[in-house]
Amino acid sequence: MLKEERQRKIMNELYSSGNVIVDALAEQFHTSRDTIRRDLNELEEQGILKRVYGGAIPWKMETPAVDQRMYVGRDEKYVIAQKAIGMLKPHSLIAIDGGSTNAIFASLIPLSCALQVVTNSFPVAEELKKRPQIEVIFLGGRYNKTSDSSVGEAALQQLSNYYFDQCFLGLYGIDPKVGVSVPAPYEDEVPLKQAIVASSKEVNFMCVSSKLGLSTNYVVCGCDQVSQVICGRTLTAHEKRNYPVRFI
Repeated sequence: MLKEERQRKIMNELYSSGNVIVDALAEQFHTSRDTIRRDLNELEEQGILKRVYGGAIPWKMETPAVDQRMYVGRDEKYVIAQKAIGMLKPHSLIAIDGGSTNAIFASLIPLSCALQVVTNSFPVAEELKKRPQIEVIFLGGRYNKTSDSSVGEAALQQLSNYYFDQCFLGLYGIDPKVGVSVPAPYEDEVPLKQAIVASSKEVNFMCVSSKLGLSTNYVVCGCDQVSQVICGRTLTAHEKRNYPVRFI
């Protein structure tokens, strides 16, 4: 296994479990403890984790940046993105905002699919530029380094010119009562998400199952404003009853 792939899997374990143990990782990856220690040291130098005796914990308990999240729960995000691809309406005007799942979604759009796409996400735009049938409209504004996207009044002003056939948005938590929300330091994404929701005929949120039942500090919209939630696993009937929204 390449070092980069191993470190991505370590990050996945770190953010899903809240900690990693050197001995357990060495056994999991069939490698030496010294190799794992070097991996953890490198990740610590990048500010991703903090070394503790016998292992490591996240350096910050807040949501990691989009480039780090790209490899967390990647298999489920791929499933979500595949489902979203099946819902695309060709020759329509859609909005895609920032987030790791959204970047994977953009990377899977077929080259033959003709669309107009409005986005504020640099990773999404980077993927869409490879698709000759897609016209990309990028929202200008202030650059948010954490989310790798544009935010602020300039982006909001541009959004006021559009009414979307569909939107595909990322979320950080969805609760039956609170609705869709995001945590710090992503609060400056809220006005853009709200504007896109208000200006879309069909509102789709893409959600890994670990975000179900979570509520954070900054509310984007209520569940009644969501057309459907695209999830990475099939919910039980009991789970679905708790939400006034359709799950795909």
